[in-house]
Amino acid sequence: MPADEYLQAVLLGRDTLDAVDNAAVRALPPGDHFATHLHSTMELIICTGGSITLTLFRTPVTLAPGEYLVVYPQIPHCSDAGAQGCGILQLHFHTEVFQRLFSDTLQDRELYFLIDLAMKRRRFLKQTASPQFYDCALYLKEELEQKRPNYRRMCDLYLFQLILLLSRQVGAGVAPGSSLQNRHLMTAAQYIQQHYAEKITAAQVAEYCGVTPRRLSALFSQHLNMNFSTYLIYFRINRAVELMDLHGGNYPLTRLALDTGFGSLAHFSAMFKEKMGVAPTRYFGLQKGGPDIIR
Repeated sequence: MPADEYLQAVLLGRDTLDAVDNAAVRALPPGDHFATHLHSTMELIICTGGSITLTLFRTPVTLAPGEYLVVYPQIPHCSDAGAQGCGILQLHFHTEVFQRLFSDTLQDRELYFLIDLAMKRRRFLKQTASPQFYDCALYLKEELEQKRPNYRRMCDLYLFQLILLLSRQVGAGVAPGSSLQNRHLMTAAQYIQQHYAEKITAAQVAEYCGVTPRRLSALFSQHLNMNFSTYLIYFRINRAVELMDLHGGNYPLTRLALDTGFGSLAHFSAMFKEKMGVAPTRYFGLQKGGPDIIR
C-alpha cells in the first residue's frame, strides 16, 4: 500500500494493520523478578512510579518515573522491580508494516525511529516520556481494553503517533551529516538489506555508493562505532533471528547459516556466540520455548 493511502485505508474501513499485540498498566511488588525472555514484538515500558531495572545482554538499564524504554525485537532481557516496587505502562507492537509502507521515503518523512530500527543500530532506546507521549500510549491501552467501535483503527492511529513521537525524539539528536542523514551510509545500509545473503565486500558496496572503500569504512566507524564487516555480521545475525522466528523455530541451522550469507554453520556459530554472548542452539532454544513470553 502506498504511504499516501495509509490514512485513507484506515479511516475508510479497509483491514486494520493489527500492529498492536497488547497493552496494560501493571503494578509490580518490591523485588519482583521476571526471568530472561525475548519476543518478536517491540516492547515499550513507561515507568509510572517506583523504579524498574531491565537487563539486556548483561547491560542494566534503570527506569525512574517518567522514563521509558523501547526494547527491540528478539533481544533477551529480564526485569527487576525496585525496593519500593514499581508501576508500568507496557505495550507490545509490530513496526514491520510501517517500515514497508514508508520504505522509500523514511528519510524524507523524518521517520528517524524507523530508520534507526532498519539500520539495526541499537538494541534498546531509553528516553524521558513527554506528557503527549504518555497520553498517547495510555489512550492506545484504553482503546484496546474497551473495544469500542473502530477501536482497532484507533489503535493503529495512536501507534503511528507514537512512532512519530519516537522519531521526533530520536531525530532531536540528529546533526547534519549524521548516520541518519548521510546518504552514502543510508545507501550502503539499503544495499546490505538487499544483498546480505550474497558474498559482498566493502569494496563492492563502496563502489555502489560512489565512495572509496576507505571513506565507507570511515563512515561506519564514525557513525556506528563499528567497521563495515562488524555491521554486516550483526545484520546477518539479526536476519537469522528474524527468519527463525518467521518459521516458528523450525529452521535448520545449516540452512539458516547459508541463507544469511555466513557460508558455513561453523562460521555462523562462531560469529553468533561472539556477538550475542550465547551459542545459537542456546539462543534459539530459549526462543522456541517462549518467543512471546510477556507479563
